[in-house]
Amino acid sequence: MDVQTMSALDADLAEFTTDVFKYLAYRGQRAYGQQYLRGLMLDGRRKSVEPMATRLGIPAQNLGHFVAQSTWDYTEVMRRVAARAVALLDPSAWLIDDHPFVRYGHGTAGAMVQHCGERKQHLCQVAVSVHATSRLGSTPLHWRLFLPESWAADPARCAKAGVPAGTGHRTKQRIALDLIDELGQWGLVPPLVIADSDYGTNTAFRAGLTQRKIPWLVAVQGDTVVLPATGAPVTAWAKRRPSIAVDDLARDNRYRAARYVYRPKSADHRAHAGWFVAIPVHIAGIIERGHVAESGDRVLPRRTLLI
Repeated sequence: MDVQTMSALDADLAEFTTDVFKYLAYRGQRAYGQQYLRGLMLDGRRKSVEPMATRLGIPAQNLGHFVAQSTWDYTEVMRRVAARAVALLDPSAWLIDDHPFVRYGHGTAGAMVQHCGERKQHLCQVAVSVHATSRLGSTPLHWRLFLPESWAADPARCAKAGVPAGTGHRTKQRIALDLIDELGQWGLVPPLVIADSDYGTNTAFRAGLTQRKIPWLVAVQGDTVVLPATGAPVTAWAKRRPSIAVDDLARDNRYRAARYVYRPKSADHRAHAGWFVAIPVHIAGIIERGHVAESGDRVLPRRTLLI
């Protein structure tokens, strides 16, 4: 974004920063908060303090003090931004996903060789994020850095990288539930949670959403074991009917699928369609059965498998 375009947004940016930063104690903090956002939005590859200050024509020392030393609660900023985003988008769903950040030094907090999107295996950090989405667009509501076990087990390494003392390893699925809980404390509740199979195959994650009375639509692996539902209750360790893998169930029901256009043709996009079939099932893997066996009624819940 060039300076002229930025100038046209001055009124909107001023309204935004007045709301988001109004809890800050000092006028100077609020002013440099607005300048920092201007610097992030202006053209320029480097978004560190000195090059941004040069483009903005302000003292780098002052901007650096706001970023590195000024005392303020970032969670209040996130809460206010998330509330504004939800009000604007009116989301139809929240998306849970991993977001990798390429790194080139092993000293960066949480960095390790792991899956990094299009780069496949690469040194990167990974953050778990919650995005709100609707037909208007999508935006992150909350996110948190994933700290691998190898990092959590090395306090000296964590301290050198600036990881707060006492920060331990938590699975990505557990982090996702924590983020949803924090958003709930801010008064934001998902209409629906969508996630890929990294989350969908995790029994504790699915159970956590169900316990919170949150509807979910998650992907599972083809080897996920299910029992086709017949309408009768199925206890956790029932053996009357053999279980079947999702891949096999999909193959047996492929001729029942119906074509559904989920994005009609427009001037800018061709129509998007797919073949789908919905089948009532009970997820019946060992972990799922064990989880249900510990509950009161010991009955496997009925789910809908969308193929």
